[in-house]
Order: sequence, then structure tokens, then C-alpha cells
Amino acid sequence: MAKIDIPYKCLESLKEFHESPARVRLIVGPFRSGKSAAAVMELFIQAQMLQNCRTVCIRSSYRELKDTVIKTFFEWVPKKGGVWRESDLTFTMKLPLGGTWEVLFRSAETAEDIEKFRGLEITQYWMDEAQEMPMDVKLVLDGRLSYPTGSDRSIFMGILTTNPCDVEHWIYKTFVMNPLPSHAYWRQGANENPHLHKEYYQELEQNYRDRPEMLRRYVHGEWGAIFSGKPVYGNEFNFDFHVAKGPLTPIQGIDICCGWDFGLTPACVFTQVHPDGRWVILREMWSDDMGIDEFGDAVVDFCNREFPGYTFRDVGDPSGKARMATDEKSCMDILRTKKRNVRSASTNALIPRLEAVKRRLIRSAKGKALLTIDPRCRRLVDGFSGGYRYVERGNSGLHSDTPEKNRYSHIHDALQYIALDLFGYSERDVKWWNEPIQQRGIVNA
Repeated sequence: MAKIDIPYKCLESLKEFHESPARVRLIVGPFRSGKSAAAVMELFIQAQMLQNCRTVCIRSSYRELKDTVIKTFFEWVPKKGGVWRESDLTFTMKLPLGGTWEVLFRSAETAEDIEKFRGLEITQYWMDEAQEMPMDVKLVLDGRLSYPTGSDRSIFMGILTTNPCDVEHWIYKTFVMNPLPSHAYWRQGANENPHLHKEYYQELEQNYRDRPEMLRRYVHGEWGAIFSGKPVYGNEFNFDFHVAKGPLTPIQGIDICCGWDFGLTPACVFTQVHPDGRWVILREMWSDDMGIDEFGDAVVDFCNREFPGYTFRDVGDPSGKARMATDEKSCMDILRTKKRNVRSASTNALIPRLEAVKRRLIRSAKGKALLTIDPRCRRLVDGFSGGYRYVERGNSGLHSDTPEKNRYSHIHDALQYIALDLFGYSERDVKWWNEPIQQRGIVNA
């Protein structure tokens, strides 16, 4: 085999990626951060040390596979160094130890595509833009790491590259929230790729100035979902500042303050106010289809397990006092039978509820956020990142006056009720809360 010189210089942020012994590695970063180049080079480097190697490179669709993965691969591994078969998207190259490196390029767009991996024996895999693919693809590929037969397991490797995903995604759970053994990840920020022109990210920041969730994800490389519409907390929430780096632990001797939302999509948040004034969101519970009786039992069991010996302060949606026509019991009546005395929030009006939360988001003490969220509160975090939103009215550029009722709104309602009870609101005229804001003669107020 002729010697192949590839002018690759590892980015500082990815040195640990190349040196890692982890069997499955994830690189998360913004646009053009060098993720794909690092993945291709790691596959190439590892293959050069083996007798035989079979690699499969995957993208969600066939079109994207040809436009991105194959193109990037041959930007770093020269076609003339092996044999490229366009007909079956396969590349073969002789290895220094005398064997062959076989690289298969495949799409994973449908359930049938996933099935074709089940009979495949491989040494390595690379999932590009892995967030676009179901977890089943990774699980099947992990199970096919067996070539050559009888090899030491240390030669097998999986690589995933992607832009940041939301914190309810299987990637976040697998690598960040509750990492699987032999799994590791690296998250890049902006301005780490010296091969881009210096204005690249500056221009993107200007383009995304009205879409903070896109700015956070595609420019700053932060975790979070992308949603249409206008985020309710778009100007106040910052993932890196407000979301803790690891699980938070409750402090003994301080009440667990819980906010409740009712209905068939109930939600509950568990919080504490620390002696230094920081409001810490410890955990969340929610259901997309459950009555309050069953949900209340689940909350009680959770508290007995996670917060033994603590006392609780419960505040909920004032509508929870309304009695049902079937048995004349209210949601709060049902919870009292479970020894959870849930009081009504002072109002259900939107403005004071939102302001109670926003005032904590925008403040800090000694460089620390006054509102800190445990990363296990995935739905709450995704709501802050843009899932809790005002929807656009048609294509008018105008947005609704109230947040959309969706899967993120219920947990945020619960948070607002306890925030209002704990921290209050500066304006005490309840009548004003419920009336539309009218500002006459003011432009760009």
C-alpha cells in the first residue's frame, strides 16, 4: 500500500476525543465546528492499525448521505487511495498490515433501512447528524460490532456526530443524563474551527438575532430544542447559566416547595429556596394522560423515595378547587386524602405568573443564577429553550397573546404557581392582572 499523507490538524477541543478509549463517542457542536472531519479521521486512524476493518457510515436519507457524508469522507480520505464503487456506495482500501478496509455508506430513513443492518458484521460505525435517526439504529449497530470474528472488543468503535438536540432526546439521555458504560461525549462551542473565515459565526449571530433558540444551538453549541414561534423566556433563559452541570441535592431542614397543575395532563415541580436566596428546581413529574388520583399517588411515592424526612409546601392552579360533577370532589380534595394540602395560588392570571419566574431568571448573586435547574428536568428545560412559546398568527410575524397549550405548558404552569407563591409580584391589583395591557401613544415601548 502506498503511503497516504492527510493534512489533518486536530482541533484543541477534540484532542480528548481522539485519545479516548470509550467504545462509543459523541461529538456535539454548532454548524461547521469540525465534527465530521474528526469522525472521518478517527475512523481512518483506527483502521490503519487493524488487519481488516469494516466501517458503515450512516445518514438519515440517501440524498443527505451523498451530499454530506460521502463528500466529507473523500475530502479527507483520497479516492485514489482505494477503489470506489458508486453502484453500491462502497469504498475499499488496502491496509498497512495487509488486509482491507471496507467502508459502506448507507441511509437509515425507514424501518426497512434499519432491518438491513441486522445481518451486517462491522468493526466501526459513524452516525452523522445522529439526532435525525431513531435510537434503534444505534442499538442495532452496537449489536453488530463483531468483525473480524473473535477480535478483542477494544477494536470496536461507534462515533456519533450531531448538532445539539433537545434534552428529551435519546442522545442526551444516553450520553449526558444517564451515560451508558463506555460512552463519552464532547460538546464544542463557537469559534473553535480556525479554518472558517473569522466573520462566519458573527454573521450567523446577526441572522439569528430574533431566534435565540437557534442561536444557542447552531452557533453556541448549547443543548436545546428548535421550535417555531416565539419562546416565552427567550430573552431571559440561558442554558449554560441556568441549567446545573449535574444532579442537584436537596438541603436538609428546608421545605420542598411544590407547584401543581391539574387536568388530565397533570404536572408537579419540586423546588427549594436556599439560604443564599437561590431558587433550585430539583425535579419534575408530569403525565400526558393521567387522572389526579393516580398522579397524586405517583407523587407521594416519589417523595417518599427521593425526599424522605422533608416537609412540603404545595401550591397549585386555583381551578383545582372546582368540584367535579361526578363525585363533587375537587383535585385538591383528592390530594388531601393523600396528606398533600395543596393551596391555591393567589391568581391564575398570566402576567404575574410569568413575571414571578422572569424576575428570578434575570438575577444573580455572586455570579450564580438565582434560578438553577437540575438537568433531569428535561421537559422544563426544553420548555425554557423554546417549547413553551407564543405561536405565530399565520405568516403575519405577529404572535399570540398567551402561550400555546402544549406538552411544555403544563410543567411551566406548575412552576409559575409556586414561583408566585414564593416570591410574589410587585403589582397587587388583581383586576389589572386580568385586563389587557393598553399603552397609548407609546412607540417601541
